[in-house]
This record gives sequence, C-alpha cells and structure tokens, in this order.
Amino acid sequence: MQLFHGTRQRFDKFDVAYKGTGESGNIAACWFTDNFKGASNHALFKNRNPGLPLVCRCELNTGAIIANHRLPLAEQPDIAARLRDGLPVSISSQLSKGWDWHALREPQYSTYKGSMLYVGDRHVDSDEMIRLYLNCGIQGVYDWEGIFTDSYLHGTTTVIFDTSAVAIIDKIEYGSDDWHSWLSEYREKNCVLEREQKVQQAHHG
Repeated sequence: MQLFHGTRQRFDKFDVAYKGTGESGNIAACWFTDNFKGASNHALFKNRNPGLPLVCRCELNTGAIIANHRLPLAEQPDIAARLRDGLPVSISSQLSKGWDWHALREPQYSTYKGSMLYVGDRHVDSDEMIRLYLNCGIQGVYDWEGIFTDSYLHGTTTVIFDTSAVAIIDKIEYGSDDWHSWLSEYREKNCVLEREQKVQQAHHG
C-alpha cells in the first residue's frame, strides 16, 4: 500500500514523538493520505514548520497490521481476533458487529449502599484507543477520520502508531520535476475517472 506524507521537515524515518508537526493534531501517530495531491496540499498550506514543502512517498512494510475503520470486523478477521484477545474483556465483550465497531466503549459502575450499579458506558478517547490498539499488535488505522477527513486531502487518511510499519521510498521536493510529474499524473487520473463517470451516467440516463 502506497502512502504520502506532506511536510516541511527533513528526516529519514518517522517518529510519533513529533505530534502534529505544527498543526492541530496531537495524537501519538504519523498521518498519511493515499494520494500525492492531498499530501502536497498539506505541505503547502497546512504545515506550519519552516522550510520548503516536501512530500514523502512511503510504503507499508510487508506484514504491517493495519485496522480498517471502513470495514466491519467480519471482513477483517485477523483484526477481530487481535481485539478479542488483546482488549480488556470489559471492552472486547461490547465490540459492535457493525460499521461503528471502532467506537470503543467501556461500562462504568458506582457503589451505592454496598451494591455495584451500572451507570452507563464511557467512550474510549483517541489516546487510549491507540494504546489499546498497540497492545493488540495493531500498528495503524486506515480511514481514521472517516467522514470528517478534510476535503483538501482528496482521499483517505491513514494513521500509523508503530512507525516500523512504514518506510520512506523517496522524497519529492517542491518545484522539482518529480513534483510536477506527480501532480500531472494525479490530474490525468482524475480526468480519466471523470470521463468514465460521465459515460456511466449517460448509459444510466
């Protein structure tokens, strides 16, 4: 799986200690999108660090364990097994079979007159979710933001918690021939998709 990371920093490997790279993100993860255009937009317009924009073209390493928030657990049995075996029983026993399985929650109790009373569920926040995923051997998540993904990214976000799962293949500098070549390739692919959609619409019309 090919991933793209827009930045203005120069580095040879990713490190989750650098949270957000100057933007609003603050989880212990590195962020990627699935296309060059989105990553270049991030480097150009969102990254607040000094330096010229840069896009790192990356690839998931063989055997990387990535959960897909877009698919139900029934369609990713390895992830389902890891969650069942690695999560606290109080959470794993409540895993949904639907599309929202990743909205992890844990029951809460209070004591009243010597009795234990159920008072509702607590939703697991992002930082705790990442810790739990890592305990299950899950290294990242595809489609982390879901419908809240920023439109300027033109695609889906993947977050990686364990950076041993991803490698940098090359770095594409702003203004270079490679930069212009990647943008041209992206535009051409989009034109082809638009033409195919128009043909399909004409046939259905």
